[in-house]
Amino acid sequence: MLKMLRRLPRHHIPLCSRFLSSLSTDKLLKVAIVGPPNAGKSTLFNRFLKTSRSSKRLLVEKKGRNRGKGGVVGRAIVSDVAGTTRDRRETIGNLAGVQFKIFDTAGVDDDVMGSSFSAGKRYRGAKRKGVLRNPSTEKDIREDIVLRGMAEQTLAAIDLADVIFFLFDGRSLIQGASEGDVVEMSRWLRRHRKSGDTSQVVLCANKLEGDAWAQMGGGDTVLEEMGRLGFGEPLLISAEHGDGMAEIASILVEAEKRKKEELGVIETEDDDDYSWASSDAGPETINMAILGRQNVGKSTLLNALVSENRVITGSVPGLTRDSIAVDFEFEGRRRFNIVDTAGIRRASRRERDGDSIEDDSVSDAMRSLKVAHVCVLVLEAEKLHLTKQELTICDTVIKEGRALVIVANKSDTLSSTPSEYAMGVKDQVDRFLPHVGDVIVVATSSLNGENVEHVLPIVESVFERWNSRVTTGELNNWFKDVVISNPPPMSKGRITNLKYIVQAKSRPPTFRIFGNIGEKELGEGYIRYIRNNMRRSFGMEGMAIRIGVTNTSDKNPFVGKGKAANR
Repeated sequence: MLKMLRRLPRHHIPLCSRFLSSLSTDKLLKVAIVGPPNAGKSTLFNRFLKTSRSSKRLLVEKKGRNRGKGGVVGRAIVSDVAGTTRDRRETIGNLAGVQFKIFDTAGVDDDVMGSSFSAGKRYRGAKRKGVLRNPSTEKDIREDIVLRGMAEQTLAAIDLADVIFFLFDGRSLIQGASEGDVVEMSRWLRRHRKSGDTSQVVLCANKLEGDAWAQMGGGDTVLEEMGRLGFGEPLLISAEHGDGMAEIASILVEAEKRKKEELGVIETEDDDDYSWASSDAGPETINMAILGRQNVGKSTLLNALVSENRVITGSVPGLTRDSIAVDFEFEGRRRFNIVDTAGIRRASRRERDGDSIEDDSVSDAMRSLKVAHVCVLVLEAEKLHLTKQELTICDTVIKEGRALVIVANKSDTLSSTPSEYAMGVKDQVDRFLPHVGDVIVVATSSLNGENVEHVLPIVESVFERWNSRVTTGELNNWFKDVVISNPPPMSKGRITNLKYIVQAKSRPPTFRIFGNIGEKELGEGYIRYIRNNMRRSFGMEGMAIRIGVTNTSDKNPFVGKGKAANR
């Protein structure tokens, strides 16, 4: 099959990308990065992501799509603060020609390992009995739920992985730090691995760049002690500087060979030529970003959409930090890359306890907005109105040329009907942001699953219109009727003659009008009239419609030709 594709022209290859994706995604090697907090797991994740991005840079430049903005999954947030990573983050990595799915996980410490398996049940029971009178008691139970979620996501990555990189901070141990966390986690890892699990565990001593560590006293003894944990001698690496990547590449190459043998995959010499195609989203995939303020139910909505506890949820504001992308196939016919993002707050209200974690989270959310096809803004129905921050997000989505759908979450807490609240939200958007247009509003309750089934079909419909083109004949028949119904104003005593209109591009829909006046003379009011009429006629709700005007009367077609050039 790949030899046949090799003979196809380059512009035909994207037509086959969806087939190649389904062919190879399930057969990709799966790699999990686990370890105690501050071991450098996210740094290693970014190292794999950087290698993958550089290998696909030429393809992205040729396509010209989202140039300079990266893919759906951005770099993981890296900080010296323990516990920065909470959710399981995944993407496609590439090293030494091996393509694999990589999982970044939360740091596992005593709190995570000791989190109660019955935390949720204990909280619900205490709340039902009314014994949560002490705020500190409720806070402890809520934190226990979060820790339990972190443990679940880490264990899920371990269960899926073919290779597990068990990282620890080798530099700190050599300098005299306690090895208790590493020893306890090794026991926790062995205890929770499923029986019959054949995944390979590679122990990695991170942050040992160069050979300066060898001059520290007792370094060899400490590393030798780590080799007695039962996972072999530790591999000496530096995720930040790239030391030890050659050894990691050798491990991945051998692991890929073993997996291909287990699956009965026949390796051909042309496999690497099209390895990039398996990670290409392709024209069939919708990139969807879930945006909103803190604690409005974005993560709960994602879990409800994919019918899985994919990300950690809770009532603690600011729980989500990294933007988590989830690949989901809807009804077996359409693939979605659904991205859960951190809550967006104004810069003056963000927490800055000696770090920039929240600033980095917001930057990651804004990057997800810019590379998305459709943005879903989640509101909290209890507020009964849109806040200034939510209006700003709406405005940013439209200015970036993305399509917009609004989900009014927690509608079960309203005294009015969901449809009445949805109409109220639409009225507010029309009043404060008239250029956004007749945006679609879905009233849901993600916790109870009410109306959640309508979200993805609506997103799909909006995407199709955002990505569509109107034929020139149909467009100009419509344009003629619109101009006759309301003729444009005269300009400098002359009758305005708007000759025709064409669609320059889609994503977002962009049009150009040709006539005997320019855009400034035609005026924003008349352009708005055309835009609103176009939105109603062609169903372009919730998206930017860009219209330009070209004055053709100022151009002399004979300039530079014949006798006119010799005068």
